Amino acid sequence: WRGDGEIYAEVALPEEQRADAGRYVLHPALLDAALHPLLPGVADQDRAALLPFAWSGVTIHATGASVLRVRLTLTGADVAALTVADATGAPVASVESLLLRPLSKDALRQAASTARDGLFRIAWNTLPTTDTPTDTTDTTGWAVVGDLTVDGATRHTNLDAVRAEDNIPRTVLYAPPVPDGDVPQAAHTALRDALSTTQSWLADDRTTDTTLVVVTRGALATHHTQHTDPVQAGLWGLLRVAQTENPGRIALLDTDTDTIPTTALTTDEPQLALRDNTFHTPRLARTTDQPTDRPRWDRGTVLITGATGALGTVLARHLVTQHGTRHLLLLSRRGTNAPGAQELQHELTALGATVTITACDAADRHALTSVLDDIPAEHPLTAVVHTAGVLDDTVLADLTAERLEKVLRPKVDAAWNLHELTKDHDLEAFVLYSSVAGLIGNAGQANYAAGNTFLDALAQHRRALGLPAVSLAWGLWAQASTISGQLDQTDLRRLARLGLLPLSSADAMDLFDAAPATGEAVLAATRLDLGTLRKQ
Repeated sequence: WRGDGEIYAEVALPEEQRADAGRYVLHPALLDAALHPLLPGVADQDRAALLPFAWSGVTIHATGASVLRVRLTLTGADVAALTVADATGAPVASVESLLLRPLSKDALRQAASTARDGLFRIAWNTLPTTDTPTDTTDTTGWAVVGDLTVDGATRHTNLDAVRAEDNIPRTVLYAPPVPDGDVPQAAHTALRDALSTTQSWLADDRTTDTTLVVVTRGALATHHTQHTDPVQAGLWGLLRVAQTENPGRIALLDTDTDTIPTTALTTDEPQLALRDNTFHTPRLARTTDQPTDRPRWDRGTVLITGATGALGTVLARHLVTQHGTRHLLLLSRRGTNAPGAQELQHELTALGATVTITACDAADRHALTSVLDDIPAEHPLTAVVHTAGVLDDTVLADLTAERLEKVLRPKVDAAWNLHELTKDHDLEAFVLYSSVAGLIGNAGQANYAAGNTFLDALAQHRRALGLPAVSLAWGLWAQASTISGQLDQTDLRRLARLGLLPLSSADAMDLFDAAPATGEAVLAATRLDLGTLRKQ
Protein backbone atom coordinates (compact mmCIF):
# COMPACT_ATOMS: atom_id res chain seq x y z
CA TRP A 1 0.00 0.00 0.00
CA ARG A 2 1.16 3.55 -0.76
CA GLY A 3 0.77 6.67 1.36
CA ASP A 4 2.16 10.19 1.19
CA GLY A 5 5.90 9.53 1.46
CA GLU A 6 5.17 6.14 3.00
CA ILE A 7 4.98 2.52 1.93
CA TYR A 8 3.04 -0.11 3.88
CA ALA A 9 3.53 -3.85 3.51
CA GLU A 10 2.58 -7.11 5.16
CA VAL A 11 5.11 -9.93 5.08
CA ALA A 12 4.82 -13.47 6.39
CA LEU A 13 6.92 -16.58 6.66
CA PRO A 14 5.64 -19.63 4.75
CA GLU A 15 3.62 -21.96 6.95
CA GLU A 16 6.37 -24.59 7.02
CA GLN A 17 8.89 -22.06 8.40
CA ARG A 18 6.78 -20.32 11.01
CA ALA A 19 7.78 -22.75 13.75
CA ASP A 20 11.38 -21.48 13.36
CA ALA A 21 10.47 -17.86 14.07
CA GLY A 22 11.04 -18.25 17.80
CA ARG A 23 14.70 -19.17 17.21
CA TYR A 24 15.51 -15.58 16.18
CA VAL A 25 15.23 -12.14 17.67
CA LEU A 26 13.83 -11.18 14.27
CA HIS A 27 13.74 -13.81 11.56
CA PRO A 28 16.28 -12.72 8.86
CA ALA A 29 13.98 -13.71 5.98
CA LEU A 30 11.20 -11.55 7.45
CA LEU A 31 13.52 -8.56 7.88
CA ASP A 32 14.77 -8.97 4.31
CA ALA A 33 11.22 -9.19 2.97
CA ALA A 34 10.23 -6.10 4.99
CA LEU A 35 12.73 -4.08 2.95
CA HIS A 36 11.71 -5.42 -0.47
CA PRO A 37 9.23 -2.57 -1.10
CA LEU A 38 12.28 -0.31 -1.42
CA LEU A 39 13.48 -2.26 -4.46
CA PRO A 40 12.69 -1.02 -7.98
CA GLY A 41 9.59 -2.54 -9.49
CA VAL A 42 7.88 -3.45 -6.18
CA ALA A 43 6.12 -0.28 -5.04
CA ASP A 44 7.76 2.10 -7.51
CA GLN A 45 8.71 1.11 -11.04
CA ASP A 46 11.08 4.04 -11.45
CA ARG A 47 12.88 3.71 -8.13
CA ALA A 48 16.69 3.43 -8.28
CA ALA A 49 18.37 0.21 -7.15
CA LEU A 50 19.34 1.05 -3.57
CA LEU A 51 20.36 -1.38 -0.85
CA PRO A 52 20.78 -1.02 2.95
CA PHE A 53 24.07 0.59 3.87
CA ALA A 54 23.92 1.98 7.44
CA TRP A 55 21.40 1.45 10.26
CA SER A 56 20.77 3.98 13.08
CA GLY A 57 18.51 3.92 16.11
CA VAL A 58 17.48 0.25 15.91
CA THR A 59 15.23 -1.04 18.71
CA ILE A 60 13.68 -4.50 19.14
CA HIS A 61 10.43 -4.52 21.13
CA ALA A 62 9.40 -8.18 20.83
CA THR A 63 10.78 -11.47 19.46
CA GLY A 64 9.45 -14.53 17.66
CA ALA A 65 7.10 -12.87 15.13
CA SER A 66 6.22 -14.88 12.03
CA VAL A 67 4.06 -12.16 10.38
CA LEU A 68 5.01 -8.48 10.16
CA ARG A 69 3.21 -5.25 9.29
CA VAL A 70 5.76 -2.69 8.05
CA ARG A 71 5.65 1.07 7.54
CA LEU A 72 8.56 2.50 5.52
CA THR A 73 8.75 6.29 5.81
CA LEU A 74 10.84 7.88 3.04
CA THR A 75 12.62 10.85 4.62
CA GLY A 76 14.86 11.38 1.60
CA ALA A 77 15.84 9.89 -1.74
CA ASP A 78 18.21 7.50 0.02
CA VAL A 79 16.95 7.46 3.64
CA ALA A 80 14.05 5.53 5.20
CA ALA A 81 12.63 4.95 8.69
CA LEU A 82 10.93 1.68 9.68
CA THR A 83 8.12 0.86 12.07
CA VAL A 84 7.47 -2.87 12.42
CA ALA A 85 4.53 -4.56 14.20
CA ASP A 86 3.20 -8.11 14.40
CA ALA A 87 -0.15 -9.32 13.03
CA THR A 88 -1.98 -7.89 16.08
CA GLY A 89 -0.36 -4.47 15.74
CA ALA A 90 1.95 -4.95 18.74
CA PRO A 91 5.37 -3.28 18.26
CA VAL A 92 8.18 -5.56 17.09
CA ALA A 93 10.96 -3.21 15.94
CA SER A 94 11.74 0.35 14.96
CA VAL A 95 14.56 1.89 12.91
CA GLU A 96 15.08 5.63 13.15
CA SER A 97 17.20 5.81 9.99
CA LEU A 98 18.27 3.40 7.29
CA LEU A 99 20.77 4.90 4.85
CA LEU A 100 20.61 3.38 1.35
CA ARG A 101 23.32 3.24 -1.27
CA PRO A 102 23.29 2.33 -5.01
CA LEU A 103 24.75 -1.02 -6.02
CA SER A 104 26.82 -1.23 -9.20
CA LYS A 105 26.70 -4.22 -11.51
CA ASP A 106 30.39 -4.83 -10.83
CA ALA A 107 29.79 -4.94 -7.09
CA LEU A 108 26.88 -7.31 -7.56
CA ARG A 109 28.97 -9.55 -9.79
CA GLN A 110 31.80 -9.55 -7.25
CA ALA A 111 29.43 -10.36 -4.38
CA ALA A 112 28.11 -13.37 -6.30
CA SER A 113 31.62 -14.48 -7.27
CA THR A 114 33.17 -17.69 -5.99
CA ALA A 115 36.61 -16.47 -7.03
CA ARG A 116 37.85 -15.88 -3.49
CA ASP A 117 37.32 -19.57 -2.78
CA GLY A 118 38.87 -20.82 -6.01
CA LEU A 119 42.04 -18.83 -6.76
CA PHE A 120 45.22 -19.63 -4.89
CA ARG A 121 48.68 -18.18 -5.29
CA ILE A 122 51.93 -20.06 -4.73
CA ALA A 123 53.49 -18.57 -1.61
CA TRP A 124 57.14 -19.33 -0.90
CA ASN A 125 57.20 -19.10 2.88
CA THR A 126 60.40 -18.74 4.85
CA LEU A 127 61.15 -21.99 6.62
CA PRO A 128 60.20 -21.47 10.28
CA THR A 129 63.06 -21.17 12.74
CA THR A 130 62.02 -24.39 14.48
CA ASP A 131 62.34 -26.22 11.15
CA THR A 132 65.52 -24.54 9.97
CA PRO A 133 68.34 -27.07 9.63
CA THR A 134 71.36 -26.79 11.87
CA ASP A 135 74.94 -26.29 10.71
CA THR A 136 76.20 -29.51 12.32
CA THR A 137 75.13 -31.83 9.51
CA ASP A 138 77.34 -34.87 9.02
CA THR A 139 77.97 -35.17 5.29
CA THR A 140 80.01 -38.35 5.57
CA GLY A 141 78.80 -40.65 2.84
CA TRP A 142 77.10 -37.92 0.80
CA ALA A 143 77.64 -37.85 -2.93
CA VAL A 144 77.46 -34.97 -5.43
CA VAL A 145 76.89 -35.24 -9.18
CA GLY A 146 77.02 -32.14 -11.34
CA ASP A 147 78.18 -28.57 -11.03
CA LEU A 148 77.67 -28.30 -7.26
CA THR A 149 79.80 -27.77 -4.19
CA VAL A 150 78.90 -29.39 -0.87
CA ASP A 151 81.44 -29.48 1.93
CA GLY A 152 82.40 -33.02 2.84
CA ALA A 153 80.56 -34.72 0.00
CA THR A 154 82.24 -37.07 -2.46
CA ARG A 155 82.10 -35.97 -6.09
CA HIS A 156 81.06 -38.41 -8.81
CA THR A 157 80.94 -38.10 -12.56
CA ASN A 158 77.40 -39.45 -12.96
CA LEU A 159 74.69 -41.33 -11.13
CA ASP A 160 75.80 -44.67 -12.58
CA ALA A 161 79.11 -44.23 -10.77
CA VAL A 162 77.23 -43.63 -7.51
CA ARG A 163 75.12 -46.74 -8.00
CA ALA A 164 78.25 -48.79 -8.75
CA GLU A 165 79.61 -48.25 -5.24
CA ASP A 166 79.49 -51.07 -2.73
CA ASN A 167 77.71 -48.81 -0.26
CA ILE A 168 75.45 -46.30 -1.99
CA PRO A 169 75.43 -42.96 -0.13
CA ARG A 170 72.28 -42.19 1.86
CA THR A 171 72.08 -38.73 0.28
CA VAL A 172 72.91 -37.90 -3.33
CA LEU A 173 72.73 -34.37 -4.72
CA TYR A 174 72.25 -34.32 -8.47
CA ALA A 175 72.31 -31.23 -10.69
CA PRO A 176 70.98 -32.24 -14.13
CA PRO A 177 72.88 -30.70 -17.05
CA VAL A 178 71.12 -27.82 -18.81
CA PRO A 179 71.00 -28.63 -22.55
CA ASP A 180 71.93 -26.19 -25.29
CA GLY A 181 69.61 -25.17 -28.12
CA ASP A 182 66.46 -23.12 -28.40
CA VAL A 183 64.12 -23.22 -25.44
CA PRO A 184 61.59 -25.83 -26.64
CA GLN A 185 64.35 -28.12 -27.89
CA ALA A 186 66.29 -27.74 -24.64
CA ALA A 187 63.15 -28.42 -22.59
CA HIS A 188 62.43 -31.63 -24.48
CA THR A 189 66.02 -32.81 -24.10
CA ALA A 190 66.16 -31.98 -20.38
CA LEU A 191 62.91 -33.81 -19.69
CA ARG A 192 63.83 -36.87 -21.74
CA ASP A 193 67.11 -37.11 -19.84
CA ALA A 194 65.39 -36.55 -16.50
CA LEU A 195 62.81 -39.22 -17.28
CA SER A 196 65.44 -41.78 -18.21
CA THR A 197 67.64 -40.92 -15.23
CA THR A 198 64.78 -41.02 -12.73
CA GLN A 199 63.38 -44.27 -14.06
CA SER A 200 66.81 -45.97 -13.79
CA TRP A 201 67.36 -44.63 -10.28
CA LEU A 202 63.95 -45.67 -8.96
CA ALA A 203 64.11 -49.10 -10.60
CA ASP A 204 67.34 -49.95 -8.75
CA ASP A 205 66.45 -51.69 -5.46
CA ARG A 206 69.82 -50.66 -4.03
CA THR A 207 68.77 -46.97 -4.03
CA THR A 208 65.62 -47.54 -1.98
CA ASP A 209 67.14 -46.09 1.20
CA THR A 210 68.87 -43.20 -0.57
CA THR A 211 67.39 -39.74 -1.03
CA LEU A 212 68.06 -38.30 -4.47
CA VAL A 213 68.08 -34.51 -4.18
CA VAL A 214 67.58 -32.97 -7.62
CA VAL A 215 69.01 -29.46 -7.70
CA THR A 216 67.89 -26.83 -10.23
CA ARG A 217 69.14 -23.29 -10.66
CA GLY A 218 66.60 -20.45 -10.90
CA ALA A 219 63.82 -22.68 -12.21
CA LEU A 220 61.10 -21.04 -10.13
CA ALA A 221 60.24 -17.49 -9.14
CA THR A 222 59.86 -17.01 -5.41
CA HIS A 223 58.98 -13.33 -5.88
CA HIS A 224 57.29 -11.33 -8.63
CA THR A 225 60.33 -9.79 -10.29
CA GLN A 226 62.51 -12.89 -10.47
CA HIS A 227 63.42 -14.32 -13.87
CA THR A 228 62.87 -18.04 -14.35
CA ASP A 229 64.32 -20.79 -16.50
CA PRO A 230 61.32 -22.58 -18.06
CA VAL A 231 63.61 -25.38 -19.26
CA GLN A 232 64.50 -26.38 -15.70
CA ALA A 233 61.02 -25.59 -14.39
CA GLY A 234 59.62 -28.50 -16.39
CA LEU A 235 61.74 -30.85 -14.26
CA TRP A 236 59.79 -29.79 -11.18
CA GLY A 237 56.51 -30.93 -12.71
CA LEU A 238 57.89 -34.32 -13.74
CA LEU A 239 59.67 -34.88 -10.42
CA ARG A 240 56.75 -33.75 -8.27
CA VAL A 241 54.88 -36.68 -9.79
CA ALA A 242 57.87 -38.93 -9.10
CA GLN A 243 57.67 -37.80 -5.47
CA THR A 244 53.96 -38.66 -5.29
CA GLU A 245 54.47 -42.09 -6.80
CA ASN A 246 57.65 -42.84 -4.82
CA PRO A 247 57.30 -41.19 -1.39
CA GLY A 248 60.53 -40.34 0.41
CA ARG A 249 62.92 -41.16 -2.42
CA ILE A 250 63.27 -37.80 -4.18
CA ALA A 251 63.64 -34.23 -2.92
CA LEU A 252 63.70 -31.01 -4.94
CA LEU A 253 65.87 -27.96 -4.34
CA ASP A 254 65.95 -24.81 -6.46
CA THR A 255 68.91 -22.60 -5.67
CA ASP A 256 70.53 -19.30 -6.57
CA THR A 257 74.05 -20.58 -5.91
CA ASP A 258 76.34 -23.47 -6.82
CA THR A 259 77.40 -23.90 -3.20
CA ILE A 260 74.76 -25.86 -1.33
CA PRO A 261 74.66 -25.59 2.48
CA THR A 262 74.74 -28.98 4.11
CA THR A 263 71.73 -27.84 6.10
CA ALA A 264 69.55 -28.19 3.01
CA LEU A 265 68.88 -31.87 3.62
CA THR A 266 68.15 -31.95 7.34
CA THR A 267 64.52 -30.84 6.91
CA ASP A 268 61.59 -33.06 6.06
CA GLU A 269 60.35 -30.62 3.41
CA PRO A 270 60.33 -32.43 0.03
CA GLN A 271 60.55 -29.14 -1.94
CA LEU A 272 62.75 -26.17 -1.07
CA ALA A 273 64.03 -22.99 -2.64
CA LEU A 274 67.28 -21.45 -1.43
CA ARG A 275 67.48 -17.68 -1.83
CA ASP A 276 70.21 -15.58 -0.18
CA ASN A 277 71.01 -18.44 2.21
CA THR A 278 67.38 -18.61 3.34
CA PHE A 279 65.17 -21.62 2.73
CA HIS A 280 61.62 -21.28 1.46
CA THR A 281 58.80 -23.80 1.11
CA PRO A 282 55.89 -23.66 -1.38
CA ARG A 283 52.33 -23.44 -0.10
CA LEU A 284 48.98 -22.57 -1.63
CA ALA A 285 47.61 -19.34 -0.19
CA ARG A 286 44.45 -17.33 -0.73
CA THR A 287 44.65 -14.37 -3.08
CA THR A 288 43.66 -10.76 -2.56
CA ASP A 289 42.68 -8.14 -5.10
CA GLN A 290 45.47 -5.78 -6.10
CA PRO A 291 45.30 -2.34 -7.75
CA THR A 292 45.90 -3.56 -11.27
CA ASP A 293 44.29 -2.95 -14.66
CA ARG A 294 41.95 -5.64 -15.93
CA PRO A 295 42.36 -6.63 -19.57
CA ARG A 296 39.84 -5.41 -22.11
CA TRP A 297 38.52 -8.16 -24.33
CA ASP A 298 36.43 -5.92 -26.58
CA ARG A 299 39.24 -4.35 -28.61
CA GLY A 300 41.18 -5.89 -31.47
CA THR A 301 41.47 -9.61 -32.17
CA VAL A 302 41.53 -12.29 -29.47
CA LEU A 303 43.39 -15.50 -30.39
CA ILE A 304 42.44 -18.77 -28.70
CA THR A 305 44.32 -22.04 -29.27
CA GLY A 306 42.57 -25.36 -28.77
CA ALA A 307 39.49 -23.28 -29.45
CA THR A 308 37.23 -26.06 -30.70
CA GLY A 309 37.85 -28.20 -27.63
CA ALA A 310 35.44 -28.08 -24.70
CA LEU A 311 37.46 -25.59 -22.65
CA GLY A 312 38.20 -23.31 -25.59
CA THR A 313 34.55 -23.34 -26.67
CA VAL A 314 33.38 -22.31 -23.20
CA LEU A 315 35.88 -19.45 -23.21
CA ALA A 316 34.95 -18.22 -26.70
CA ARG A 317 31.26 -18.04 -25.75
CA HIS A 318 32.12 -16.30 -22.49
CA LEU A 319 34.25 -13.63 -24.14
CA VAL A 320 31.56 -12.81 -26.71
CA THR A 321 28.56 -12.83 -24.36
CA GLN A 322 30.13 -11.34 -21.22
CA HIS A 323 33.00 -9.17 -22.48
CA GLY A 324 31.76 -7.99 -25.86
CA THR A 325 34.60 -9.56 -27.84
CA ARG A 326 33.91 -8.88 -31.51
CA HIS A 327 36.90 -10.39 -33.34
CA LEU A 328 37.91 -13.96 -32.56
CA LEU A 329 40.68 -15.99 -34.18
CA LEU A 330 40.11 -19.60 -33.15
CA LEU A 331 42.92 -22.09 -33.78
CA SER A 332 42.75 -25.85 -33.65
CA ARG A 333 44.56 -28.61 -35.45
CA ARG A 334 41.44 -29.62 -37.43
CA GLY A 335 39.95 -26.15 -37.90
CA THR A 336 36.38 -26.16 -39.16
CA ASN A 337 36.54 -29.96 -39.51
CA ALA A 338 36.60 -30.34 -35.74
CA PRO A 339 33.31 -31.58 -34.22
CA GLY A 340 31.04 -28.65 -33.43
CA ALA A 341 33.37 -26.04 -34.97
CA GLN A 342 30.99 -24.77 -37.63
CA GLU A 343 28.08 -24.68 -35.19
CA LEU A 344 30.21 -22.62 -32.79
CA GLN A 345 31.14 -20.23 -35.58
CA HIS A 346 27.50 -19.74 -36.56
CA GLU A 347 26.43 -19.27 -32.95
CA LEU A 348 29.05 -16.61 -32.17
CA THR A 349 28.47 -14.86 -35.49
CA ALA A 350 24.76 -14.59 -34.67
CA LEU A 351 25.78 -12.87 -31.44
CA GLY A 352 27.58 -10.17 -33.40
CA ALA A 353 31.17 -11.46 -33.44
CA THR A 354 33.43 -11.92 -36.44
CA VAL A 355 34.81 -15.44 -36.02
CA THR A 356 37.66 -16.99 -37.99
CA ILE A 357 38.37 -20.69 -37.35
CA THR A 358 41.74 -21.77 -38.75
CA ALA A 359 43.42 -25.16 -38.87
CA CYS A 360 46.78 -24.46 -37.28
CA ASP A 361 49.03 -26.34 -34.88
CA ALA A 362 50.53 -23.57 -32.72
CA ALA A 363 53.52 -25.82 -32.11
CA ASP A 364 54.38 -25.39 -35.81
CA ARG A 365 56.23 -22.07 -35.76
CA HIS A 366 55.99 -21.49 -39.52
CA ALA A 367 52.24 -22.16 -39.60
CA LEU A 368 51.61 -19.92 -36.58
CA THR A 369 53.69 -17.11 -38.10
CA SER A 370 51.56 -17.26 -41.26
CA VAL A 371 48.32 -17.08 -39.25
CA LEU A 372 49.52 -14.10 -37.21
CA ASP A 373 50.62 -12.28 -40.37
CA ASP A 374 47.09 -12.59 -41.76
CA ILE A 375 45.46 -10.72 -38.86
CA PRO A 376 44.05 -7.50 -40.37
CA ALA A 377 45.74 -4.26 -39.32
CA GLU A 378 42.39 -2.65 -38.53
CA HIS A 379 41.78 -5.32 -35.86
CA PRO A 380 45.27 -6.04 -34.46
CA LEU A 381 46.03 -8.89 -32.09
CA THR A 382 45.28 -7.74 -28.52
CA ALA A 383 45.01 -10.96 -26.49
CA VAL A 384 46.20 -14.57 -26.54
CA VAL A 385 44.70 -17.49 -24.62
CA HIS A 386 46.45 -20.83 -24.97
CA THR A 387 44.04 -23.61 -23.98
CA ALA A 388 45.42 -26.44 -26.14
CA GLY A 389 46.62 -29.63 -24.49
CA VAL A 390 46.44 -33.42 -24.63
CA LEU A 391 46.71 -36.19 -22.05
CA ASP A 392 48.49 -39.51 -22.19
CA ASP A 393 48.49 -40.69 -18.57
CA THR A 394 50.57 -43.49 -17.11
CA VAL A 395 52.79 -44.04 -14.10
CA LEU A 396 56.32 -42.71 -14.42
CA ALA A 397 57.85 -46.19 -14.56
CA ASP A 398 55.91 -46.90 -17.77
CA LEU A 399 56.26 -43.48 -19.39
CA THR A 400 58.14 -43.55 -22.70
CA ALA A 401 59.99 -40.77 -24.46
CA GLU A 402 57.36 -40.87 -27.22
CA ARG A 403 54.48 -40.40 -24.78
CA LEU A 404 56.39 -37.60 -23.10
CA GLU A 405 56.91 -35.78 -26.42
CA LYS A 406 53.27 -36.19 -27.41
CA VAL A 407 52.11 -34.23 -24.35
CA LEU A 408 54.93 -31.68 -24.28
CA ARG A 409 54.53 -30.44 -27.84
CA PRO A 410 51.16 -28.66 -27.51
CA LYS A 411 52.28 -27.21 -24.19
CA VAL A 412 55.97 -26.31 -24.48
CA ASP A 413 56.45 -25.69 -28.20
CA ALA A 414 53.14 -23.94 -28.80
CA ALA A 415 53.40 -21.68 -25.74
CA TRP A 416 56.96 -20.64 -26.55
CA ASN A 417 56.01 -19.89 -30.15
CA LEU A 418 53.11 -17.76 -28.99
CA HIS A 419 55.40 -15.93 -26.57
CA GLU A 420 58.16 -15.17 -29.07
CA LEU A 421 55.91 -14.30 -32.00
CA THR A 422 53.66 -11.94 -30.02
CA LYS A 423 56.05 -10.36 -27.50
CA ASP A 424 56.31 -7.19 -29.61
CA HIS A 425 52.52 -6.84 -29.90
CA ASP A 426 50.57 -4.49 -27.65
CA LEU A 427 48.69 -7.23 -25.81
CA GLU A 428 46.03 -6.74 -23.18
CA ALA A 429 46.38 -10.33 -21.97
CA PHE A 430 48.47 -13.47 -22.44
CA VAL A 431 46.75 -16.36 -20.65
CA LEU A 432 48.10 -19.89 -20.43
CA TYR A 433 45.84 -22.80 -19.47
CA SER A 434 48.01 -24.84 -17.12
CA SER A 435 47.07 -27.57 -14.65
CA VAL A 436 47.19 -28.04 -10.91
CA ALA A 437 48.80 -31.41 -11.70
CA GLY A 438 52.10 -29.58 -12.13
CA LEU A 439 51.81 -27.95 -8.70
CA ILE A 440 50.72 -30.96 -6.65
CA GLY A 441 52.40 -33.76 -8.63
CA ASN A 442 49.27 -35.68 -9.56
CA ALA A 443 50.13 -39.37 -9.85
CA GLY A 444 50.10 -40.78 -13.39
CA GLN A 445 50.61 -37.40 -15.06
CA ALA A 446 54.38 -36.82 -15.10
CA ASN A 447 54.40 -35.75 -18.76
CA TYR A 448 51.39 -33.45 -18.34
CA ALA A 449 52.77 -31.95 -15.12
CA ALA A 450 56.11 -31.24 -16.79
CA GLY A 451 54.50 -29.37 -19.67
CA ASN A 452 52.38 -27.28 -17.34
CA THR A 453 55.17 -26.22 -14.98
CA PHE A 454 56.93 -24.99 -18.13
CA LEU A 455 53.87 -22.80 -18.77
CA ASP A 456 53.89 -21.53 -15.19
CA ALA A 457 57.54 -20.53 -15.49
CA LEU A 458 56.92 -18.92 -18.87
CA ALA A 459 54.26 -16.70 -17.31
CA GLN A 460 56.71 -15.68 -14.58
CA HIS A 461 59.41 -15.11 -17.21
CA ARG A 462 57.12 -12.81 -19.18
CA ARG A 463 56.16 -10.86 -16.06
CA ALA A 464 59.85 -10.30 -15.27
CA LEU A 465 60.24 -8.90 -18.81
CA GLY A 466 57.37 -6.49 -18.19
CA LEU A 467 54.95 -8.40 -20.45
CA PRO A 468 51.40 -9.43 -19.54
CA ALA A 469 50.96 -13.06 -18.54
CA VAL A 470 49.04 -15.31 -16.20
CA SER A 471 49.14 -19.09 -16.01
CA LEU A 472 45.92 -20.63 -14.69
CA ALA A 473 46.65 -24.03 -13.16
CA TRP A 474 43.16 -25.47 -13.50
CA GLY A 475 41.82 -28.18 -11.28
CA LEU A 476 39.15 -30.58 -12.49
CA TRP A 477 36.43 -29.20 -14.79
CA ALA A 478 33.06 -30.90 -14.41
CA GLN A 479 32.37 -30.49 -18.13
CA ALA A 480 33.68 -33.38 -20.18
CA SER A 481 36.55 -32.47 -22.49
CA THR A 482 39.53 -34.00 -24.19
CA ILE A 483 41.25 -33.43 -20.85
CA SER A 484 38.78 -34.41 -18.12
CA GLY A 485 36.68 -36.64 -20.35
CA GLN A 486 39.29 -39.39 -20.09
CA LEU A 487 38.91 -39.64 -16.31
CA ASP A 488 36.98 -42.66 -15.06
CA GLN A 489 35.33 -43.03 -11.65
CA THR A 490 38.54 -44.35 -10.11
CA ASP A 491 40.39 -41.23 -11.29
CA LEU A 492 37.65 -38.98 -9.90
CA ARG A 493 37.78 -40.70 -6.50
CA ARG A 494 41.56 -40.29 -6.44
CA LEU A 495 41.24 -36.59 -7.18
CA ALA A 496 38.59 -36.27 -4.47
CA ARG A 497 41.05 -37.78 -1.98
CA LEU A 498 43.46 -35.01 -2.96
CA GLY A 499 40.81 -32.48 -2.00
CA LEU A 500 40.08 -31.40 -5.58
CA LEU A 501 36.43 -30.70 -6.38
CA PRO A 502 35.06 -30.30 -9.94
CA LEU A 503 34.47 -26.80 -11.33
CA SER A 504 31.37 -25.95 -13.28
CA SER A 505 32.00 -24.02 -16.49
CA ALA A 506 30.31 -20.96 -14.96
CA ASP A 507 32.57 -21.09 -11.89
CA ALA A 508 35.62 -21.57 -14.10
CA MET A 509 34.81 -18.46 -16.12
CA ASP A 510 34.23 -16.58 -12.86
CA LEU A 511 37.79 -17.50 -11.86
CA PHE A 512 39.08 -16.55 -15.30
CA ASP A 513 37.59 -13.08 -14.91
CA ALA A 514 38.84 -12.66 -11.35
CA ALA A 515 42.43 -13.78 -12.00
CA PRO A 516 43.86 -10.47 -13.31
CA ALA A 517 42.83 -8.59 -10.17
CA THR A 518 45.15 -10.75 -8.04
CA GLY A 519 48.27 -9.47 -9.79
CA GLU A 520 49.73 -13.00 -9.72
CA ALA A 521 51.57 -14.67 -12.60
CA VAL A 522 50.64 -18.22 -11.53
CA LEU A 523 47.35 -19.21 -9.93
CA ALA A 524 45.83 -22.50 -8.93
CA ALA A 525 42.23 -22.26 -10.15
CA THR A 526 40.32 -24.97 -8.37
CA ARG A 527 37.75 -25.71 -5.72
CA LEU A 528 39.22 -27.40 -2.67
CA ASP A 529 37.63 -29.66 -0.08
CA LEU A 530 39.34 -28.12 2.94
CA GLY A 531 37.93 -30.78 5.26
CA THR A 532 39.66 -33.51 3.26
CA LEU A 533 42.91 -31.53 3.19
CA ARG A 534 42.84 -30.96 6.96
CA LYS A 535 42.50 -34.71 7.54
CA GLN A 536 45.73 -35.17 5.58
